[in-house]
Amino acid sequence: MNKSDTPAVLLSTLRTVGAAAFLAPAVGAKKLHINEDADGEYLVRLFAARNIALIVGVLASKGETRRLLLKAGILCDGLDVAAGILGHRKGRLKKSTVVDTSAAATATLLGLLALSATERAGDL
Repeated sequence: MNKSDTPAVLLSTLRTVGAAAFLAPAVGAKKLHINEDADGEYLVRLFAARNIALIVGVLASKGETRRLLLKAGILCDGLDVAAGILGHRKGRLKKSTVVDTSAAATATLLGLLALSATERAGDL
């Protein structure tokens, strides 16, 4: 692992929390205040699948492929932040929304740092 990989590894570590929900969707649904029925578990697994794909893709790639995957993750995480803000504006803010929006903002920042580190390292 190069020093330039550190932000990508930190980002992937953060994403493992969401990825773990694939194996325990009822726990994820409860934490997210989603119905713990089949529909709720399905929604949680969709979110977890995205995290798993981004973890594996970023850690298994280098160069242009990693750069594109980091950009995709930044977009997803940025949209998660926007969803949290929109929910807040409509008065649908729960404690879990604040935590999830903060995690998405952190992931967005780590994604930007990882992208910058990848570009500085000349991994393109």
